[in-house]
Amino acid sequence: LQRIRNAAKGEEKITSSSPLHLHETMKIIWAAAAAPGLAFRHAPVVSWTRITTRIPPGSPLHSTAAVESAVPSSAAPLSPKRADFSGFDYGAHWYPVVWARDLRLDEPTRVTLFDVDYVVARTTAGTAGEEDEAFYALVDECPHKKVALSEGRVTKGGDFQCSYHGWSFDGSTGRCVEIPQTLIAKQGRAGAESYDKPQQSGGGRRRREDATSVAVTVVQGMVWLQPNYTPIEALAAAANGTLSGPPTIPEIDEEGYKTTVAIRDFPIDWTVLTENIMDPDHGHFAHSAGQAGKGFDLYVSDGVENKPALDEEWPSSGWKATNSVPAVEKLIAYNSNFRLGGVKKKKDSKKKTDGPTKMATTIFHAPSVISMGRRDNATAPAAFVSGFWVSPTGVGRSRFMASATVKSPISVPRWATHMNLNNFLDQDTYLLVGQNRATLKREAEGYLANDESDATNPVRKSTYVYRSPSEKLPTRLGQFFDATLSRSPNRREGVLAWYRWNTEGGKLIGPGPSRREILDRHEQHTKICPDSSDLVERCDRVMKRSRLVAVALVLARLLLGGGAGGVAKEAGGPLAKGIIQWTVGLAADAARRSVLRPGPFVAILAAAAALYRGSSLIKREFHFKTDEGRHRHDVKAISDMWADL
Repeated sequence: LQRIRNAAKGEEKITSSSPLHLHETMKIIWAAAAAPGLAFRHAPVVSWTRITTRIPPGSPLHSTAAVESAVPSSAAPLSPKRADFSGFDYGAHWYPVVWARDLRLDEPTRVTLFDVDYVVARTTAGTAGEEDEAFYALVDECPHKKVALSEGRVTKGGDFQCSYHGWSFDGSTGRCVEIPQTLIAKQGRAGAESYDKPQQSGGGRRRREDATSVAVTVVQGMVWLQPNYTPIEALAAAANGTLSGPPTIPEIDEEGYKTTVAIRDFPIDWTVLTENIMDPDHGHFAHSAGQAGKGFDLYVSDGVENKPALDEEWPSSGWKATNSVPAVEKLIAYNSNFRLGGVKKKKDSKKKTDGPTKMATTIFHAPSVISMGRRDNATAPAAFVSGFWVSPTGVGRSRFMASATVKSPISVPRWATHMNLNNFLDQDTYLLVGQNRATLKREAEGYLANDESDATNPVRKSTYVYRSPSEKLPTRLGQFFDATLSRSPNRREGVLAWYRWNTEGGKLIGPGPSRREILDRHEQHTKICPDSSDLVERCDRVMKRSRLVAVALVLARLLLGGGAGGVAKEAGGPLAKGIIQWTVGLAADAARRSVLRPGPFVAILAAAAALYRGSSLIKREFHFKTDEGRHRHDVKAISDMWADL
């Protein structure tokens, strides 16, 4: 830690070969920064101007000279506390990409941010013990022939190895540590005695054969990337106080709480998905089938007694919004009192409690983290908290990650949570297709009309119609996206490419993607969640074995079911003179007296059928399920939540 302090003050250089577990060191720094009395807590502010003009991934970066470049600038820092979001910088934030538990050990995994692919890995190679884990991330591109490193493997030494020509790269620095063909050539010239790796990990500037490393850390079980920083740069920026750690949800770290996590990819733009999560009004209707709609009602506003309060903060280069409303029934009470009961005078919708009414609180840490819970106040703990992390994978797509944190001594199996959550997500995701197409189309038209790269693009203002009193936060969120999206990485180019692709193919005129494309759980969830994919494999095995047992039992019944002792009686005859025939005869006779009797036979056959059916139903939950018929069935439940007049 002292070495990082010295590096931040320019008193010491740290090379890429320094024995530091980078993501662990960053966690220490951020934890220590919250404690009083540390010298670097009040370090000079570094100007963020260098972040917005940083060389894009794939271009040469300085992996070991980065610490020097993080010395505080003499330029005045940006003032982010502006209601127009002019100080918000997408390059100054960490981005969630995957749950750490969903990374299989020593297997490279591709993740995407802003239409750029990265490869991440979880490994114990090079750590103090098998219990210690290290996480590494590189731009998913081998510098040799530009193929994906995620198609390769992680070596025993913890390096990323390309499966095309065998080049290997240090995960923490991206430095090329081995090119097999040059090793052979060097050994032939110098002899076996002087044979060694020709390119050891160490100091020096990034070379053409080096991959591009990016900063990675793990917080609350989530893997986060900072694409604008190498690991060394991130350490220096964290020590200087110019790079904060990822936002957290306090209850996840509290004693007595249990957390279950989920993940799913969607062909829906990350901005649309974020808006959907923070739109409380939709739950009463889109999620009317089940109990979820009732929970949403606590977060809406009636515009009369229960109005939302929106507080905003502008931490360095960021934005945090906290929306609170009394957690009482509004639509449900109105439906019951007026639309169903015919009561002329509205009853008090507030339930009687022993204490003050809790506040249904939504907290948004732009651009990716949302938490929702009922609290005594904005900072008080909640008994149950829903967490959402929306990863901006690219234009027209997103990665949705969620957690359910509850104050309870027991936890629900993850696969059971996934089954329930996937059913919930299917209820409204297909509805977002129209919103997704309309907003991206309008955004592209705005870029075509205005060539300024950082101009405000009033997509939401000109596309949506806000009328509900609950839409105070959604309206502000729309203003945020309108003001900042044109400054997000690769956004303008990606939106225009999407627009050209869809207009040339006529896809914006005809029907949108099919329900199966949008709601394919197998592609969007099962393949990227080891717990779910392992469960599906177990279901397959149970189905095969139960079918085998049933078939064998029926065949045995057909072949041996001619009365007790049929084979045993022939044991001494001319067809059964050997020991094998005698043994088989005894076994067959025992089978007829036990499992082939009517009672056991029916019971075993029924058990096999039940196992097969149960496994089949569970397996179905992890493939496409919500077809048109199921959707129509769910829609009928709306009248139960909001009665027809």
